[in-house]
Amino acid sequence: MKRLYCLCLLSLATATVMAQSSKYSAEEIMSFFNQTREATESHTILWDKDIYGPILLVDPQTREAFANVQDADNKLTPKGGIFIGLVPREVPVSNTDITWNGTHWAMLQLPLPEKRYDRLDLVTHELFHTAQPSLSFKPLREDNNHLDLKDGRIYLRLELAALEAALRANRLTKSEEHIRNALIFRKYRQMIYRGSQVSENSLEILEGLATYTGQIMSGRDKWEWREYLIHRINSFKETPSFVRSFAYETTPVYGFFLQQKDYFWNKKVDNETDLTDFFYEAFGMDSRILLQTYVRQVAEDYNWRKIVDQETKRAASNNSVLDEYRDKFLEQPHLEIRLEDMQMSFDPKNLVPLDEDEGTVYPTVTINDKWGVLTVTDGGALLRSDWRWVIVSEPLEITDDLITGDGWEIELNEGYQIQELPDGNYLLTKSE
Repeated sequence: MKRLYCLCLLSLATATVMAQSSKYSAEEIMSFFNQTREATESHTILWDKDIYGPILLVDPQTREAFANVQDADNKLTPKGGIFIGLVPREVPVSNTDITWNGTHWAMLQLPLPEKRYDRLDLVTHELFHTAQPSLSFKPLREDNNHLDLKDGRIYLRLELAALEAALRANRLTKSEEHIRNALIFRKYRQMIYRGSQVSENSLEILEGLATYTGQIMSGRDKWEWREYLIHRINSFKETPSFVRSFAYETTPVYGFFLQQKDYFWNKKVDNETDLTDFFYEAFGMDSRILLQTYVRQVAEDYNWRKIVDQETKRAASNNSVLDEYRDKFLEQPHLEIRLEDMQMSFDPKNLVPLDEDEGTVYPTVTINDKWGVLTVTDGGALLRSDWRWVIVSEPLEITDDLITGDGWEIELNEGYQIQELPDGNYLLTKSE
């Protein structure tokens, strides 16, 4: 469900005052745009395309917007080689790609990372998303809820442990041995959970290739890149949820080693590619049946027992968390909201999936729709599996244009109201 947004026209005088009072100067914004253009131009050969395109930098507090090009609707104001304006409240601000004011943007939150490598990594990641359609990539944003289950987490952690060992090895032959073991854990995990090879692949095509592209275009040399990948894997171990975040870590490591075998391996990948099979063939793996006894024997070299112990304890603790969420959003009084034309921003690292037919809890999220803006800062919201309904706890205060609850609020648009139902629940409906 995509939504097109329109920017209210700013007068030249208003825009100029905003720019003068901004903590961001046109010169520093222009410098960043120039650095980005240089990075993409120097890596045109990566995808046989310069992925430089419309970039929108937005301060989430003031909603000031700075662009490198004029929007298609000519609403932004030229200033010192850039274009400035204000992003309206109904447009979610995050690091993403978004169609707004008739233009498909790579959107970045201000302030940008301090380090040049990190800045270029981030913006070229999002620029790749804007370029994906022209490269014939049309991936689906499928859920990978199995990666919140004990065995799913165990075998993903084993895959990452083997990939880290590959990065740390001092000989390529040893690195490839670890990579093949990583692929064993990967393939076995996908054997356990039916359909997971397809759902994992969708997210790796969507986010894994974007992350790989950003890291290539960041300007890090091979050794800096290797240390960066090791750091990311170590940080990822503490990530609360793997279901939407794993692809940012797996694909770039395989890409790091594939690049040494075939610099243009990525050009052999298209929307129909199964990356697990692709990696299997690239690293000389056969398609034998993997027996549990053999997999566990291999796992002993990667802290198997420690990982199993940690994940067993987590699973026990997590079950009580899931029960609390079920009670909060399904049993206790709550507000149900029908999604009409939804756009959302959220943290992919903290999602909590319930059962397949129940949905996923987003601990923090902003949802923009025809009825208004839902902002959840604490306590979460349940997005049902069909992506047609979102549920929050019961309202505590209701006015014509603002609804508040425990850890959430809705800025309600005209024409909508909150209706209390006979069963004690609430429903957001259109006014009669």
